[in-house]
Amino acid sequence: YARTHIHPKLSTTSFDQNKLTSLYTSLRRESAVSGGVPIAVRHIESILRMSEAHARLHLREYVREDDVDAAIDMMLQSFLGAQKFSVRKSLRKKFEKFLVRKEDGGHLLLHLLQDLFRNESLYQNIRRRRKKGAKKDTEKGDDDAIVLEVPLDEFEARAKESKVYNVLDFCQSREFVDAGYELDQRKGVIRRN
Repeated sequence: YARTHIHPKLSTTSFDQNKLTSLYTSLRRESAVSGGVPIAVRHIESILRMSEAHARLHLREYVREDDVDAAIDMMLQSFLGAQKFSVRKSLRKKFEKFLVRKEDGGHLLLHLLQDLFRNESLYQNIRRRRKKGAKKDTEKGDDDAIVLEVPLDEFEARAKESKVYNVLDFCQSREFVDAGYELDQRKGVIRRN
């Protein structure tokens, strides 16, 4: 299906071209110094083709930044694997900033979620104070604990701004549960326990 119906388009605005340029110059420099496989423009073209393939695999019409990152990661793993063992460790350290780590998105998503809940808590407290101010007579049951909820689509939108797209995977992760959050897919909200 994907091969016949999905043809992702690569636009210059959908990814960081400076990252690709920086990677290319670093790879050329290090391949010349280490005596490894020479890097040419065809390697960058390969990264772009792999980015399109990654987007096709996910049935997307456009190539996103995470598609390019996955292609860069694949190319770097291949490049590092082709190097002599004695040089591999130092090269891995030099190219660390280009390598994709699965857990990086989790930390960022957790921070975004904490920020959303902080804002929601602030909003609810202001709302409660205004209610109490309007009602001069407060009842005893008025100080009940507020259940904080953040809409899932709002969380997804904030994550997309940070170029993180695997929100539902994160919501099923151990890190999400350990932080005290709970996903209610039926209502489309995230609650804090």
